[in-house]
Amino acid sequence: MRYPPSVNVLVTGATGFVGAAIAKRLLAEGDSVHVLARDPKRAASLAAAGARVFAGTIADPNDVAAAARGCKLVVHAAAIASHRAGPAALRWTNVAGTENVLTAARHVGVARVVYVSCADVTLADEDRFGWNEDRLPQGALLDEHARTKRLAEDLALAAPGLEVCALRPPMLWGVGDTTMLPALCAEALAHDGAALYGDGRNVLATVHIDNLVDAVLAALEAGDVGGRAYYVSDSEFLDAGEVFGMLSKACGLPPPRPSGVPLSVNLALAWARERVRADGPWRTDVVRRARPTQFDVSRASHDLAWKARVSVEDGMNSLATWVTATGGPKAIAAMQRKPADDAEVAAQIAAATPAR
Repeated sequence: MRYPPSVNVLVTGATGFVGAAIAKRLLAEGDSVHVLARDPKRAASLAAAGARVFAGTIADPNDVAAAARGCKLVVHAAAIASHRAGPAALRWTNVAGTENVLTAARHVGVARVVYVSCADVTLADEDRFGWNEDRLPQGALLDEHARTKRLAEDLALAAPGLEVCALRPPMLWGVGDTTMLPALCAEALAHDGAALYGDGRNVLATVHIDNLVDAVLAALEAGDVGGRAYYVSDSEFLDAGEVFGMLSKACGLPPPRPSGVPLSVNLALAWARERVRADGPWRTDVVRRARPTQFDVSRASHDLAWKARVSVEDGMNSLATWVTATGGPKAIAAMQRKPADDAEVAAQIAAATPAR
């Protein structure tokens, strides 16, 4: 290991899907974990496992600094993942929140920050097959979520006085998913199967939560990774029909439905809904499922000595067991949360104390 056992590590976003999985693994590895939580009650299970829970939000750099004090490493996983969230909420949380984490980390002497970015930093209305970290889309980024994650990643990788790297997971899935899976279950139950928005034969990049957590731990321990971004994904090459078919089966849902209309029509309809923030698929939903995506992970393999450990088949088996134990697809669908709105995040900003 690059750092000694029981090192102090701050994990932001530890009450979410990604952050919780990272915090639990670090605790299991014997590290001392600090957690920053807006609602400490939601971090009760982490506290019971040995984490130190600090009340606060990334809206206040003083809260972050208090939680990071004494830590040599930070994993920044706090973010708004929904492209349906309010635009100001996305900017405040994804961009300003990341800037606050970087400022606080520098202030208290953190040695390294691993930023959990996402593959949406290159999300445009175009295919992304065989892309590495140097490829940029020719067109404009598709939505405010993609733009804010891109800006946050750029800020993180260029942060002065800090060693920062970024991980770019594509479609994330696995046990404990409270983001993608509840929305998928709700959609499939309401419409007798999830829509593919194409014929389902496009390659679709995914990453199991355990494979992402492995990459985070590898990034904490690797050599010189400062200023670098890394795509990480599952090792299998599957198409959208296979991925959503397996997810649907694991969740006890009807099989997915191929689209009977051209992609251009689905995009036009989605754009109309998006402009008035109506229910139904937006352009991001359509592009994510219908455009080919496959990312070159050789940089992560080389620099981080990382490879996908959990196979899709094994991950799906574990997922099916969890869904059944949780109560089935209706219970998973009930976990769906309303996207953060601008007023909610503005209240957090207003409550933040002036920087000291």
